[in-house]
Amino acid sequence: MKLARRDALRGTAAVAATALIGRRADAASEAVRLICGFGVGNPTDLCAQLIQNGFSAALNEPVEFDYTLGQAGRRAALQVIDAEPDGRMLLIAEILNLVLQETPAEPLLSRLQPIAKVTRGFSTALAVNELSDIRDWPGLLAAARAARLRAATMGADSTIGLLLALVERRLNLSFAPIEVTGSNAAVDLLLTRRADIAVVDTRTALLHNARNRPKLRVLATSGAARSPQLPDVPTLAELVGDRKLAYTISFGIFAPAATPAAVAKRLTAALVGLRSDRSMQTQARLAQIPLEFDGPSAIATAVARDRRVAADIAG
Repeated sequence: MKLARRDALRGTAAVAATALIGRRADAASEAVRLICGFGVGNPTDLCAQLIQNGFSAALNEPVEFDYTLGQAGRRAALQVIDAEPDGRMLLIAEILNLVLQETPAEPLLSRLQPIAKVTRGFSTALAVNELSDIRDWPGLLAAARAARLRAATMGADSTIGLLLALVERRLNLSFAPIEVTGSNAAVDLLLTRRADIAVVDTRTALLHNARNRPKLRVLATSGAARSPQLPDVPTLAELVGDRKLAYTISFGIFAPAATPAAVAKRLTAALVGLRSDRSMQTQARLAQIPLEFDGPSAIATAVARDRRVAADIAG
């Protein structure tokens, strides 16, 4: 009798465990998924982490984020483009990167529906080691014309490496590129004197200088206006006298193009409603991520500006 009862209990436990696993699987399949095209620690990943809980609360359903790496973010975009247009799979991405990764044979933005812009733009920076003999912009020009400087960059088709490409094109300079995977790797090359200059996101330069020595010396930034934290550092646009060269990196949320209007509107409302989340804004300030929530029209404005900058590089 005891054995029979024990077996019955075991059977009940097994059924309960199976039901629990099933419920977890259902919850996971029902969650809204944010797909990131870049890995842990990248600003795309940080944006997803910052908004995840607030977005989930606003929707009153689970929100998860995951990574689909490769092809400089294109694989993630294509995964969302090919997903069911039911609002369950969304892309979080740099708007400028989507512009840069488009080709005539494989457009991206026309196959995505903008849901919300989730940050203000933040600039990129051209920097040197503080111990470098290059002290300022005129010093950089003199050094670059005297010798081919080694430049740590993510490449001309990246949102950060674009700054170096603009400098080369507009000032008729040529640098010896050292390809890196991100701003932290570029900083490491500067600090170990394996690169003479580097292009990084300005956020990384500010965070590094706030806590480390040696410091980075920022020579120019990519924004339309000088960074409030770097008031003495000129922008490339003012240095070359062309405001159209100014650009920043901003992030947006996208759904498959065929997503029904009612579904997209609900997602937009949930994200725009996060403007009043003070806890989230505090965390964002500490991470130097300029969260700011706007609707799809703000993405359209950013795309138009970013396409002008990309066209300058294309010639």
